[in-house]
Amino acid sequence: MYFKPPEDSIPTTNLDKNPFIDTNNGKLFLPSLFTKGEEEKFEIHRNFMQEGFVRIQDSVAHIYSYEIADDFNYVICQLNDEDLYWLKFIGRFKSVQKLQIYRQTILYPDIFTRSKVEKSLKKLFRYGLIWQWDFNRDFLEKTVKVFTLSVNGFRFLEYFFSSERRYFQPQNYFTIKSIYHIRFWETVDIYQLLLSLPIYKGFETFFNLGRVDENMKKNMTSPLQIAIELVPNQIKNLVFFPALQSDSIDYYKDVMIRWNKFTENGSDLTKPINKLSGNQNILVFYTPTVKLASQLNVQLSLAKFRFPILLLVGSVIQKDGIVNAFYLSSDDSSSGLEQIILPNLIDTKGKKENDG
Repeated sequence: MYFKPPEDSIPTTNLDKNPFIDTNNGKLFLPSLFTKGEEEKFEIHRNFMQEGFVRIQDSVAHIYSYEIADDFNYVICQLNDEDLYWLKFIGRFKSVQKLQIYRQTILYPDIFTRSKVEKSLKKLFRYGLIWQWDFNRDFLEKTVKVFTLSVNGFRFLEYFFSSERRYFQPQNYFTIKSIYHIRFWETVDIYQLLLSLPIYKGFETFFNLGRVDENMKKNMTSPLQIAIELVPNQIKNLVFFPALQSDSIDYYKDVMIRWNKFTENGSDLTKPINKLSGNQNILVFYTPTVKLASQLNVQLSLAKFRFPILLLVGSVIQKDGIVNAFYLSSDDSSSGLEQIILPNLIDTKGKKENDG
């Protein structure tokens, strides 16, 4: 049977059949949720070992070596469509935990199985298209496996699929902070949660806010944009910027300056965000804790801006569910934040009716 990958713009998952999300409120365990202390001591390391080898020299000797671009022509003929799906999936989200890949197979049980994805990951690693990484968490007895594009994987996608989208250059992993992996995992968690909801309408993984002036040399990019029906019959494009507890406030000030310019001081909220279907654009900061959300709200003076801003809090998702995890800046609250209860995200009314 011809492999047909999940379509970005069509909700194809069934929340009632999703085993890792509580169907009553959208509560789930987030692999990307770290405490501030865990962030501070976080370390991640390359893993060069293939299954079946004892010595690192033997393992590396059996990883495909590229000499000329034509080698890509040979390799693509060794890959099936499912292998390519996982290569692009890892490339789009930059860094992906193995648990998150397993969750993706659960979201599409008619397409994927765990055994087949294991074969794909081994093949992609053997052909040198992805890198493996390991890190430790205090409450787990074994290391956690992570996958990113390799430099050759990046070149492979650029060689064959450059017209589809842009990908993160893996050489950046040698210059960015290790904890940026956590930011990338936050992006996957948000995507996989919202993808399972009945209000989901599509997603993209790259949006460039562009330059503002000569003092800002780098383009500011959002790693995730999702169209969802937050209000009945009104689709919104949520443009996410995931936060780390160690981030400099300057990063978020830069986001606000660029978003203010992009929306023309809030007067135009309908500019196209990739090809998403929303009729209003909303800036969203994802934070691990309510404390960090409150700090960003105060330090950025979010209430003063003339465009909608939401804060989505990971610890609340894990404890109380997505229904309770969105916040707005508010002058009427002692904390400066107003919690928004959004039961329509899960459609509990329709669920009860369907349950009889």
